[in-house]
Amino acid sequence: MEGMATAAVPVARRPAPANVATGSGTSNLEDVAAAVERKRALAALMMFQKFDPPVFDGEKVEPWMIESWVDSMETLFEDLYTLERDKVHLATRYLERTAKVWWKRLKQDRSPDLPPLTWEEFWGLLYAKYFPDSEKKKLQEQFRKLKQGNRSIGEYEREFSHIIDCVPEVVRDDRDQADWFKRGLQSDIYKVVHALKLTTFTEVLDRALWVEQGNTHIREEREANEKDGGKKLAQGGSGAQSKSRKPPKYPRT
Repeated sequence: MEGMATAAVPVARRPAPANVATGSGTSNLEDVAAAVERKRALAALMMFQKFDPPVFDGEKVEPWMIESWVDSMETLFEDLYTLERDKVHLATRYLERTAKVWWKRLKQDRSPDLPPLTWEEFWGLLYAKYFPDSEKKKLQEQFRKLKQGNRSIGEYEREFSHIIDCVPEVVRDDRDQADWFKRGLQSDIYKVVHALKLTTFTEVLDRALWVEQGNTHIREEREANEKDGGKKLAQGGSGAQSKSRKPPKYPRT
């Protein structure tokens, strides 16, 4: 009838099916996601282990040991396309002895409110522990005094490059590296290389090796000539002696 208000009829909510718990959908999805993540992480670990990564034990540590271990890990990470969030977990599986104790203590002391360590943060802490500033200063001083001495160019270059790998800040750039290397060369090699006015480390190393090879060739030729000369003198001397010892044609009576 016109003018009369129509009463609202309440609509009953459809009950949830008896076999589905209300609010459990999110929980189920989280459980599934966690299971998938565990499976993925386990597969990553098993693949990593197949490559037999090196172990770092933290005992009798030399700077090159840390650098070599970190470099090996980063090479594996690159080859296996390792996710950033897996790197620390995988690498720390290969800490032993004092290094493992250090890592456990670090985890215990770290606030749970902080985010997980990144790989860069981890190896920074590792270097701070096993390659402190005092050791860096020793290497820096060793670098400034480094000379070729009686060693070959190859032996000199290995120590030179090794120190730079451990403390890269000892050189400003490639040209500075070339200059430092040149200064430590033997004087005869230095004179030739310096006169060429080379500006890159690769060029300086290449020319130094070239000069060394030439010097070696000249020395070997000189030694061979001296040896041959000695033989001739020895032969000449023995001939003279044999002639002098020849009995006279008309012996005395």
